[in-house]
Amino acid sequence: MSRAIIIDSDALTRQTLRGIMANEGYEVVETADGQKGIAEVRSGEEISVIFLADQLAGLSGLDTLIAIRKFQPKVPVLMIMSTDNRQASQVALSRGAAWFLTRPVKVEDVLVIIRLLMEKKRLQRTIDQQVERLRLLEKQTGELTDIEDDGIAPEDVLKESEFLSRSIELIAGVLNAKKVSIMLLSRDGKELVMAKSNWILPSKIPTIRQPVGQGVSGRVVMDGKPMLVEDAAKDSRADTNEYARQYESSSFIVTPIFCGKRAIGVITANDKSDKSSFTEGDLALLNTFSNQMSMAIANLFMMKRTEREKLKLTFVNGIVQALVSSVDPDQIYKSLLSKVTTGLRATAGILAFADGSGSKLNFEYAIPENRIRIPEAPVPVGPGALAKVVKEGAIVICNNPGDKEGVDPASDFPPGLTVRSLAAAPLTANGKVLGVIAVFNKEDGLPFDEWDAEILQTVAPQASMAIKQAWLYQNLIKNIDEVVETNKQLENANREVREKVRELDRLKSKVTT
Repeated sequence: MSRAIIIDSDALTRQTLRGIMANEGYEVVETADGQKGIAEVRSGEEISVIFLADQLAGLSGLDTLIAIRKFQPKVPVLMIMSTDNRQASQVALSRGAAWFLTRPVKVEDVLVIIRLLMEKKRLQRTIDQQVERLRLLEKQTGELTDIEDDGIAPEDVLKESEFLSRSIELIAGVLNAKKVSIMLLSRDGKELVMAKSNWILPSKIPTIRQPVGQGVSGRVVMDGKPMLVEDAAKDSRADTNEYARQYESSSFIVTPIFCGKRAIGVITANDKSDKSSFTEGDLALLNTFSNQMSMAIANLFMMKRTEREKLKLTFVNGIVQALVSSVDPDQIYKSLLSKVTTGLRATAGILAFADGSGSKLNFEYAIPENRIRIPEAPVPVGPGALAKVVKEGAIVICNNPGDKEGVDPASDFPPGLTVRSLAAAPLTANGKVLGVIAVFNKEDGLPFDEWDAEILQTVAPQASMAIKQAWLYQNLIKNIDEVVETNKQLENANREVREKVRELDRLKSKVTT
């Protein structure tokens, strides 16, 4: 059960707070002076929130606050101010108070602040979990590095350099083959692309492609089964190609390369040095080597995915830290959009909020401010990409939007910006779309991809919670200012009444005499 401590010399205030907190499910401990309150704080039991009066019998409220902060630096302390003195409240905040209440304590004020603090605590817990996950990933990355043979790094596979070259050398030596090539699947999985060869000119390598399902290599990667061709002239499975005349022998072997259960490429060996045909034994050797190579690649790909996840968590953690560091809406909007735009390497971005009906968008903030003109009035949600985000709550990525359906330049493109690509995500709370965060035109003309969508999908819920928290804070400040203004008006009215009473007394005195 959550535990609340009330430190106040005023019994009525303690009774009011006890009732509120007990009704919210808190275990409540009361003390009437600062010394006893400090003793409760030092008891070692977990505390969710502390209510502390600024004026106490004995030790003052501020001195008690300083002592509490030494023993419980993270527990939120709500100061109960005896007077509406902004300067005194600011001093309390500077000494470590989370917020303040004024007497007489009102139920609605307490509930708003408590729920705001609990939401912030939940966000902080999320950050702590992400940091712990990040540490675990770092540990796993180190363990995977120990697993890989000969210190091969993941980027060696991606850059098609040392790892593939060494593999080809080993295969050629073991099989006594003059010509060995490795082809890998393209990003879309539709083609095999030549990655490395010990006999094809480097300038020609990037141009050699084989559709999946076609030719020997295409069928091997599709079926995931190795193939031995003893004589290409007599084997109907062997399709000729422009390099066939460059082979000294019509015999060759092809085996798939796996990453997990998925075939990601093929190894092909041609032309034995002694001009003999390849045998089932050669195919078994190549298949064994392919299995070993597949395990190494799986480790390397796992490391790459782990590093990618680590980078994502680091980025998201940075954004969440920035969001919870402020409750000022304008600061949150600027920080959120700036970090997302920079992190996704976009050159522009917008943050807009939907009206109650979801039919219009209010543009709140844009980057760069000197290029994008923010409309003064709400903009109707058109039939394009942003409309899909608002209406369906879906992430949308669109590269070359001018050539695609489902994009409405009038509503999707910010005024003053030429759009080449866009990525947008919904900001939601309790199943309702609050607004849209969108970024445009990735640096160097690169397209937005699944990685960008993954980042947006991870960031959006945290951003939504921070924005909702900022709105709660904004409403709280507005309510407090209204209370202060009302109190001032009442005081002025009371002053006028007192003046009139004194005036009437003077008139009465004159009449009597």
